[in-house]
Amino acid sequence: MLAIFLKIDVEYIESKIGHEHLSSVLWCVGIVVGTILLRRPLSILLAKLNASIARRFSDKKHGKLFQDLTVKPTEWLLQTLLYYLAINQLNVFLNVVIFRRHHGKQLLEIRISDVADRLFLLLLILFLVLVISRVIEFLFRVQLEKAFANNDRDKEQLFPLVKEVVKLLLWTIGIFWILGSVFNVNIPALITGLGIGGVAIALAAKESVENFFAAFTILTDKPFQIGDNVRLGSLEGKVMRIGFRSTRLRNADGSLYIIPNKQLIGQNLENLTESDTTRISFTFSLKYGIADSVVQKLISDLKSMTKDTVGVVEPIHVVFETFTDERLQLSLNYHLPEPITEGLDAKKIKQSVSLNAYKIVSEYIANNSTDHLPV
Repeated sequence: MLAIFLKIDVEYIESKIGHEHLSSVLWCVGIVVGTILLRRPLSILLAKLNASIARRFSDKKHGKLFQDLTVKPTEWLLQTLLYYLAINQLNVFLNVVIFRRHHGKQLLEIRISDVADRLFLLLLILFLVLVISRVIEFLFRVQLEKAFANNDRDKEQLFPLVKEVVKLLLWTIGIFWILGSVFNVNIPALITGLGIGGVAIALAAKESVENFFAAFTILTDKPFQIGDNVRLGSLEGKVMRIGFRSTRLRNADGSLYIIPNKQLIGQNLENLTESDTTRISFTFSLKYGIADSVVQKLISDLKSMTKDTVGVVEPIHVVFETFTDERLQLSLNYHLPEPITEGLDAKKIKQSVSLNAYKIVSEYIANNSTDHLPV
């Protein structure tokens, strides 16, 4: 009786569905279902294993960071491997010809297995490069955190740029790998061909290349560092990040400015952090007809008022700058300590000087019958 049941089971399993053995179909379905059910637990388990290895080379808190960065790409890579294993159980299905063409005496045939192999290789390379990219991201984050802890400003600037360059090289290698392995592109011939088209590419990427080398100039010459306050023309802000194409400045009002690196090295830039003081200036104009003695007295009073303001430091200048068509233009320049003295507020000092200057000029305007206030 047992022999009869075994015979029936074997015959059932060896039966075919569309020329495909039932056993092969069951194996395929089983692997797919198992992948759907176990992909997340397996990827988390693998990420935790990698995190435990990472903790041996860094602090314990970095294990969670490594797991968060690698769990998703690891899951995608694992899925790709298992789905490829599942579809390879269907031998008859994979041998189905989906494209056939005669080219002279040669016959070109493309089977489902050819498409599956190329698609698998494409996804395998893509997700493998992504995993390596996330590992590189983790390594640089750990080193950057140590640089901040040790207040190593050189490394704070260098590591983000080097990370971007390394990841760019990694993805470039990945693209060439895909072109050569998946699409059968002759890479040496492609590189040789790029020598001809390189001029056009270089012209198209001229600005990016200039910004890239400008970034290295900034890092080597160090006109400023991350965290410094700089002034570029009328723009003033704190350096937040130096990239291989642009630098980001955060203004006092919270606005974020993205400036090309070549602009930073091609214009006069003032590093306010390296200075002991910060220069503040504003201009105002008066109508013609005011006596010379009155203008001199006004300049003297403005200078005395500014000098007596708490927090203001020398040098202080009130100068008669220029003539315009209808007005005399004067400017008031003074300095504030950098960093500002403890207990003082730079904005309040600026406001105090401006209001007092407005008051003095208004009195002179009223006494001399003019109608022009500071601008």
